[in-house]
Amino acid sequence: MNEGLTPSRTWGLVFGIWVLLLTGILAHWGGTPGIIQAFRLASLLSGKQQKVQELETQIAGLDTESVRLEKSRIAQEREIRRTLGYAASDEIIFDFTAASASKKAD
Repeated sequence: MNEGLTPSRTWGLVFGIWVLLLTGILAHWGGTPGIIQAFRLASLLSGKQQKVQELETQIAGLDTESVRLEKSRIAQEREIRRTLGYAASDEIIFDFTAASASKKAD
């Protein structure tokens, strides 16, 4: 009883191939990307958007810091001393690193 390709088998075959193309399983052989790839790309997009948001927040903070340093001479001097390790004439610096190093040696 060889029925060959009946219309129902033909439609089943077409539907099966369509499902394979839709899921992206055949993407390795030149098929369409499919749903799997769409989910992967959506996840990648949300990660990139989160990174952009973090960088925009960081930029806003740096802009605020820049304005503060441009307008305040005291802030400029404090930042220069902090960055270069200098002390103002009226500042006293306590160095606790030598004391803690000698305690560890004992």
